[in-house]
Amino acid sequence: MPDSVPLKALILNASLKHAPGVSNTGELSDLVVENMRSYCAVSAEEVRLADKNIPVGLGLNEGKGDDWPEVAKKIVAADVILFATPIWWGGRSSLMQRVIERMDSFDEQYIKGGRSVLYNKVAGVVLTGSEDGALSTMGSIMMVLTWLGFTLPPECGAYWVGEVGQPTKFDQEKRLKNDSTQHMAKNLARNLVYYAQLLKKYPLTPKK
Repeated sequence: MPDSVPLKALILNASLKHAPGVSNTGELSDLVVENMRSYCAVSAEEVRLADKNIPVGLGLNEGKGDDWPEVAKKIVAADVILFATPIWWGGRSSLMQRVIERMDSFDEQYIKGGRSVLYNKVAGVVLTGSEDGALSTMGSIMMVLTWLGFTLPPECGAYWVGEVGQPTKFDQEKRLKNDSTQHMAKNLARNLVYYAQLLKKYPLTPKK
């Protein structure tokens, strides 16, 4: 991609598995980042939310031991954020729901200042699971992200849903062989980079 600049990517992995456990959601997110690097230099960091203390609340800091302020700083510093979650009972994981709730502090800043700190940041959604619900889960997350101020490019999601009732230990092998998931990851990566580069060159700067 001509005239490209380095990008910072952040993966918010809402898997319920603790590190160093294998996360299908994390691996699909890594595939997206790998594809992004075919277009420009990308530094990426994954936040494994299961290993963070993010208490209930709507403020930026909910007191001693709250890891959300650290995560929020990483979001603000990133150019591209991947919201990655497994599907649980047809919807996003409890950890992704907690992130959405805590991002309310960004929304409050938007209302007070007239300008979202999340403008000029491009977001994508990554989903994995062994049950239905990928499209509805993706849609509900996208709705939140666009209202918070993120830019959502075309084809801004990638997902893999395994066969219902089968042992999940074979999920990785099946996912890696799925052509549709590979195709979605490539298109998501390309579009994330394109719009992130576009916003670097022509940032949205609304008047207060």
